[in-house]
Amino acid sequence: MTATLRLPDRAWVPAGIALVGWSLFVGVRWWRVGDGDIGAFVVAGSDWTDPSSGLPIVEGPGYDGQFFHRLAVAPFDPAERVAGTVLDSTARVGRIGYPVLARAIGVTGLSAEWALVVVNLIVVTALGWLGGRIARVGGRHAAWGLVLAIHVGFAFTMARNLSEAVVALAVATGLWAAHTRRPLLAGALLSWAVITRETALAIVAVIALTELARIVRGHRPIALDDVVWFAPGATFVVWQLAVGSRWGTIPVLAGGTGSLRPPGVALVDQIPTLVDPSWLLDDPLHALKAAQVLVLLVVVGSALFALRRTRVGSPLTPALTGAVLGLLIVDVPEGIWLDRNDLRMFADVYVVATMVLLVSPARLTLRAVGVGACTAAAAVSFAVGL
Repeated sequence: MTATLRLPDRAWVPAGIALVGWSLFVGVRWWRVGDGDIGAFVVAGSDWTDPSSGLPIVEGPGYDGQFFHRLAVAPFDPAERVAGTVLDSTARVGRIGYPVLARAIGVTGLSAEWALVVVNLIVVTALGWLGGRIARVGGRHAAWGLVLAIHVGFAFTMARNLSEAVVALAVATGLWAAHTRRPLLAGALLSWAVITRETALAIVAVIALTELARIVRGHRPIALDDVVWFAPGATFVVWQLAVGSRWGTIPVLAGGTGSLRPPGVALVDQIPTLVDPSWLLDDPLHALKAAQVLVLLVVVGSALFALRRTRVGSPLTPALTGAVLGLLIVDVPEGIWLDRNDLRMFADVYVVATMVLLVSPARLTLRAVGVGACTAAAAVSFAVGL
């Protein structure tokens, strides 16, 4: 990649590019879709939010950002209506990691709606920096690390104040801390991941099973390194019980819009539609969706192949296994592989796969071009309101 040779080989390069690129996206969407009101990113719906919130209100249910906004205003207040919004489920409180960060930034005087946007901008910048560090460890120019910060799903996440970028950063930094033998930091970061989005539990679970199997077989004793999987598991359970005590319902028992299916069934069921010429030609966004699915599967498949060619080592190997398992079993009523908005849910598997590729000898040029093109197209579509 000769172009990268003209850039300083420092982690701040992909971090800076990520910050500028995603800030441009936010600015254009704020102007085109939000009409200058940053509260439009929340997408507050009249079913759950009233005008006392001070937010622009759309007719209907709105979107998940309104619940993160409500929690960012008062994360631990169990009142029925806060900041004009009623929670549709205590499952929202189970995902407290993102709004707590926004609340922390709000101490500076920023409104909750601005703080949610700023958190996501900081997070994608940090992902670019981490990617640069990992790329250098893998013997690559730091600029390759930008790939870590441009998951296609981040466009929708940034557009609607959602949590996937935060969980991606928590997973990536936690795994890298574990990979570089800093178990206490890794345990703390992965604990943050599981209370930001419970899907991160798939990664923690496979790491736990792998390490427990080694302990049971006598390959090693219990050690400080086990904090990497024990702390997140304990944190998740404690937080679920705490929410149940304060709100009256344990989040994982509250239900939601997602579902779990036998591994691979959702993908097999929905791929025929993704490759159906009539569906692809029906809407240009359908073709974009199909391209995004293809690129995601290529990245993940390439990472799995890379594991066979090189010893990436623990915990990235079991983490990728867990993330792929999550990718194969998660679905939504509308079909997770058919709705272009839903690929954001695979942020954790994307960042783990990208980390594996960055430290492996795999060639990244075509994969990086594919990721960049799909993300740019998605960002443009969401920035102008398509």
